[in-house]
Amino acid sequence: MAASAPAPEPASTLVGPPALATAAPQPVGPAGPLAPDSKPPVLPWLLAALALAGGAIFLFWRRRAREAVAGGTEFDLFAAPEPTPQPPAPRPAPRAAPVPEPRPAPRPAAAPARPSPVAGGIVASRLRPSLEIGIQPLRCVVQDDQVAIEFEVDLYNAGTAPARAVLAEASLFNAGANQEQELAAFFANPVGTGNGIDAIPPLKRLTLTSQVVAPRAAIQEYELAGRKSFVPVIAFNARYEWGGGKGQTSAAFLVGRETGGEKVGPLRLDLGPRDVRGLAARSLPSAIRT
Repeated sequence: MAASAPAPEPASTLVGPPALATAAPQPVGPAGPLAPDSKPPVLPWLLAALALAGGAIFLFWRRRAREAVAGGTEFDLFAAPEPTPQPPAPRPAPRAAPVPEPRPAPRPAAAPARPSPVAGGIVASRLRPSLEIGIQPLRCVVQDDQVAIEFEVDLYNAGTAPARAVLAEASLFNAGANQEQELAAFFANPVGTGNGIDAIPPLKRLTLTSQVVAPRAAIQEYELAGRKSFVPVIAFNARYEWGGGKGQTSAAFLVGRETGGEKVGPLRLDLGPRDVRGLAARSLPSAIRT
């Protein structure tokens, strides 16, 4: 008779408290199932510590920032506030301009005293003529027996009264060592004869054309660069009168070829008879005015 298997016992059902959380299944190693972990979780404590550290750092930084702003030595993060506009100071009242004291009226200038009249219609002794002499040589005529120089002489009355009984004379000299002595003798002993000019009004001029002639024997020749030449000097005496006295003007001029400079060129005598033009005159320091 076959033995019959014992009938299974009914499984008991355990009722426990409900589970708080269901964990994901863990693999089971060969050593068998691990014992349940009884240590508390670390992550929440770590997060709380980080939060506390962050709060402490924030409080420390805020305190330092306030100290820096209050001290003003480390940072200048804020612009200085604009100054409160102050009301303008009252301007002082303008002072009244001082009233100028009345000046005394200027005294009228005394009328100049009139000079007493003198004979001859002259108003004053200061009124007198004063002649000036100018010359413009025109040409030099060289001949076998003589030499002649034609010129224009200009007589100008620079004074304040007419020059009356004007008598002018001219003479030809050689430029040389005895030039000054000969001119001085001529100025000191004017001829004083000839046809005179009745009058030259003040600030007026009179131009005359004349000439001086000298024989070839009286002409002093110079050897200049192998050429025979001469340098003439023309001197003038001009005597005149006015109601208060007599006057004299004497002047001398060196005559030669025009060079465009301060000096003049000599005149040649070795080219035979001819006319020499393009002349000029330069005044010499020898002069008299009385």
